[in-house]
Formats: sequence, structure tokens, C-alpha cells
Amino acid sequence: LIANCMENRCPECKVKPENRGCHRASPPREQVETLHLLREHQSGFRNPSTAAKSKADYDELGLRPVYAPFWGDLPHSDIFQAFTPDLLHQLHRGVFKDHLVK
Repeated sequence: LIANCMENRCPECKVKPENRGCHRASPPREQVETLHLLREHQSGFRNPSTAAKSKADYDELGLRPVYAPFWGDLPHSDIFQAFTPDLLHQLHRGVFKDHLVK
């Protein structure tokens, strides 16, 4: 919940759940973008010129509606850079799928 993302989502990057462990670089999550999308979601995506894109981005990132995250106003910090590497993200496909399943 700290990253405001749903289960099976990487708290550090924007990789899709089905692509976790594929060893492809994904763009990092951005605090400013996440806060913007949370504000848009809270307002009901009222701005007609950006509503469709904002809703699609919100759904694509798998965000949870926590509208006032504790890290939102912390100065000089980016919560998404504070997470340690996710071993499941890195090893799931490499160890389990490629070696144990095959």
C-alpha cells in the first residue's frame, strides 16, 4: 500500500504484471505522476480534455485510491526510489519458471 499499487504490481517500475521477471527494463514509477493521477481519480476525472488519458494511465499503473499518501508532502524524497529490489520481480522467471518448471 505504500506505493499505492495493487497486488502483483512492481512498487518501483511500471512493468505489467504479466511481464514481471522478463528482464526487460521498464520505466520507473514517478511520484509526481502518481500524485497527479490520484488527484484526478479523486475528482472523478472531471477535466474533459485529460479524463480519458488520466483514467487509462491510472488503470495501467494499477493504482489504489489512497488519496493522501503519507509521502505526498515529504520534501526532497521520492518514495519509489526508497524501495529495496523486489526479489520476486527479479528471480521469479529466472529461477522458478526457467529452471524449476522446465
